[in-house]
Amino acid sequence: MINEARINFVATVVFISIFSPMVLADKLDDFTKADRENEGCETIPYSSLQKTCKSQGKYVHVWCDGSSSKPVKCAKGVSKKLKKDLENEKDNYKELESKKRTVERAVSRSKDDAEKKKLKEDLKSVNESIDDSDEAIDNIKKALDDREKLVDKTIHTLKKCLNYRRAVMNSFADSLDKVRNEKGDGIKPLARSLRNKYQKSKRGHEIQIKNKKNALSTCKSEEL
Repeated sequence: MINEARINFVATVVFISIFSPMVLADKLDDFTKADRENEGCETIPYSSLQKTCKSQGKYVHVWCDGSSSKPVKCAKGVSKKLKKDLENEKDNYKELESKKRTVERAVSRSKDDAEKKKLKEDLKSVNESIDDSDEAIDNIKKALDDREKLVDKTIHTLKKCLNYRRAVMNSFADSLDKVRNEKGDGIKPLARSLRNKYQKSKRGHEIQIKNKKNALSTCKSEEL
């Protein structure tokens, strides 16, 4: 048992003495390559964090830049105005219907041909206005339906954007924590340089996240 323990100990020492410098050299090479980059996921020397950064980062532009299929802004006050427009047009329609009934009664009571002719022209005009109002109501309802779909789509897009943006930011935040604990003499200067890059990247993502959270808040206030 003693001999076996000694053999295992010696084997471990030999393994460390041979492979430890190789591992350190690989790590130094990773840090050197990372520090050559000015920004982005390539500045992360830790393979798992770089992989996460890249896998999530490729969706940031897709969901955050804004497009007709993935909108990221809701104009403020549009939903409220459309609802008010619909309310006003419905009131207008009721007034026109009331006016129509009044003119119809006047036509039925009139004994004067000239007056009756004039009233019938008025009635025709009121009927045309009613048709226009009815069409306006339909158009506003359609606009409200389109608005609801747009707001829902934008909220969905912004939530996806925030999820991917946070994942990328966290990759830099985790990398920042790790480089602060790097001890090797060859690594430390590179770690300091990378730390500054991560802080800048993290701040940039924080600003973008704040902007998108504000946009999301505006969109939620526009929900119908």
